[in-house]
Amino acid sequence: MHVYIEEGWGAKNPYLLSEERNRRFSEPRFLMDTDIMTFEEMMASEYYQGFMRPHGCFWHTGTGITSPSGDVIKLSIHRSFEEGPLPSEVATAWTEIRPHLARAALMASRLKFEQIKSTVDAMEALGIWAGAVRNGRLVVANQSFQRMIPNIMRDCRHRLVIDQKAADDRWASLLQSGVTKYGGSFPISGRQDHPAMVVHALPVAGAASGIFNAADLLLAITPGMKEAKVDDGILTGLYDLTPAEASVAREIGLGKSVDEVAKSRDVSVGTIRTQLHSVFDKTGRSGRRNLRCWYSVSPSTGTDARDPLPFDICGLVDLLIACIVVV
Repeated sequence: MHVYIEEGWGAKNPYLLSEERNRRFSEPRFLMDTDIMTFEEMMASEYYQGFMRPHGCFWHTGTGITSPSGDVIKLSIHRSFEEGPLPSEVATAWTEIRPHLARAALMASRLKFEQIKSTVDAMEALGIWAGAVRNGRLVVANQSFQRMIPNIMRDCRHRLVIDQKAADDRWASLLQSGVTKYGGSFPISGRQDHPAMVVHALPVAGAASGIFNAADLLLAITPGMKEAKVDDGILTGLYDLTPAEASVAREIGLGKSVDEVAKSRDVSVGTIRTQLHSVFDKTGRSGRRNLRCWYSVSPSTGTDARDPLPFDICGLVDLLIACIVVV
């Protein structure tokens, strides 16, 4: 399964590429591969020659089970090329126990969903806005996350959509670039009706190799607070800034000009402008004035439960998020 996903064989699977072949597997029985494809088609298929045959699973019988959520669970039994085709009696025997397999698969899927739901509910207790996503679509979210819908995010059929185009473009890019394996983060700029925030996309442990996983990503949101001082370490961790970028952000935030920062570091103005541009991209800030709010006021003396989290607490929250593992 790991090789199948890592090497992208799903995109070459002839059963998934053909609507008619895929439809046949929705029949309430186990079908033989030779019911769907001819031997000549298998021998000419890149999928069979590059994946199925080398991994000892050339011949097979299989079925598809559709869950209430619309997801399809594929079950199949395989044999190597050298052993020859499976007898038709094998498909008949597995068809007899298919109803029991379907119930077991759906129960396992439901248990995984409950695990994910418990996780996002626990994150609510920590003050973290959290939602679980599968294939880009929202599966379940805690109350804080749900309050962002539909003004900040939209729960669309094809995927979760961010209202701000720049943030949504970044989210779409992450989905296309292996975010379910490596994770990622992106900012959402603050507006009159909501604070600036950072969305952390956290891979669910084992989702890439699991069969009954309800979600492949946890989205955890750490909103910023208008009245809070931050240090370079928190900025570096929260926004994926380099140490140099965080340092430039601090100096600009404290009121220095680009020329002054460049001179103090003995680098060109162009270098500082490039680093500053990167800071704006990663933090979602749109100008130097917005950086100054991080440094120009004293830390808040208290936080109402309804208020955004201060940045010093956000650092702790990020650590807690990183320690959450969904089994």
